[in-house]
Amino acid sequence: MNTVSVIIIVKNGEEFIERALKSAVWANEIIILDSGSSDNTLEISKKYTDNIHISETWPGFGKQRQNAQKLANSDWIFMLDADEEISSNLKDSILQVIDGDPAIYQVNRLSKAFGKPVRHSGWYPDWINRLYPKNITSYNDALVHETLIIPAQYKPLKIHGELSHDTYNNMQDYYRKMSIYIDAWSTQNINKKYGGLLIGILRGTWAFIKMYILKLGFLDGKIGFILAVLRAETTTMKYFDLAIKNKSSK
Repeated sequence: MNTVSVIIIVKNGEEFIERALKSAVWANEIIILDSGSSDNTLEISKKYTDNIHISETWPGFGKQRQNAQKLANSDWIFMLDADEEISSNLKDSILQVIDGDPAIYQVNRLSKAFGKPVRHSGWYPDWINRLYPKNITSYNDALVHETLIIPAQYKPLKIHGELSHDTYNNMQDYYRKMSIYIDAWSTQNINKKYGGLLIGILRGTWAFIKMYILKLGFLDGKIGFILAVLRAETTTMKYFDLAIKNKSSK
């Protein structure tokens, strides 16, 4: 029987991580790669696994996932975020397919924002590559928006069962996560893209239209409108931050 490692990279995830860990207790091993938590993340994690590692530096999301994968001893990898939960149906599907032929599997993620499930707005369905044999691939080097590298001979397959995702519980949580994302995105794109307030406003306006109208965000009610406004704001700010970094790099 093949084995599977559930990997979680995390920093200051005490609010969610216990749910993630509970949903993964069936795995052959749970690996935690922490990047300097100052809350109770490590204490909570120790209740579920002793396979806990500390990263002294932050190389970006892609390389951090690569580093975590190198710590795994199992045949298969399931990459889980600290604010996600594996459903019982998804667990059963994982255990079934890992004894089959090597393949890359996508799971369907249902995200919640401020406690409400989001089934439109471009958020659902959300098929993401998460289950794969350790020896055939890994993640790319992206600082943010990292993706699994898909070898030419593989076409990702869909697997039954949902992955539950708690994105933001409150506005403080949202802005904390977005500040990290904006910094990583602008750093990754220094001297590669044009930044500026005007282009940010234009792209932010388009982001709102795309999310709220074209992606049917209005069907999510008030939460759909709020998310579209926040997407517009974040898009504007990331291009403004990029302009600052482009200027500083010259």
